[in-house]
Amino acid sequence: MNKKISLRLRKILFNLPNLMSLLRLVLAPAIGHFLFWGNTNLALFLIFIAYSLDVLDGFYARKFNLETEFGKIIDPIADKVMYAFIAIALVLNGSLPLWFFVIYVFRDMVILIGSYAFSKAIKEIPKSNFWGKISAFAVAMSLVGVIFNLPYIDPWALIFALILSYWSTLIYFLNGYKYIQTKKTTF
Repeated sequence: MNKKISLRLRKILFNLPNLMSLLRLVLAPAIGHFLFWGNTNLALFLIFIAYSLDVLDGFYARKFNLETEFGKIIDPIADKVMYAFIAIALVLNGSLPLWFFVIYVFRDMVILIGSYAFSKAIKEIPKSNFWGKISAFAVAMSLVGVIFNLPYIDPWALIFALILSYWSTLIYFLNGYKYIQTKKTTF
């Protein structure tokens, strides 16, 4: 029995897309550290690596049929952890307003709790939606703008990113609700 578990665990953890997601989790605190201490160039280089890994892990998982339940969980968690470390560092060094961090992290916690409840209700792990990807891009661009101290990153750009994030959350939950309703009618 232990051999079966060990083999299954190795198959889940040691496929290329899952390793890429795990590497992003490892990079997140390093990026936060370098941002906080003002080593912006190294932080941006690591952000570029993390973003590249994010794109590549999804591509390889789909292209080579390497999608796993673990990967469906760890990939969005790696995204959320990355954004959290970047935002914490930027709040602590005074570059990002605390209100943005609180509102964004609250939304991420709602998503995590909702995804967990959804997966328990239907025994499947929910996938991200188009609006989730658009809002993640808007938040990423806002955070990069804050890192570069770009003049267009005023409260309105951050508010726009939050509006997109909450819109994607609403769509996500509405789609989940519809999905659960159609599952109930098929039983």
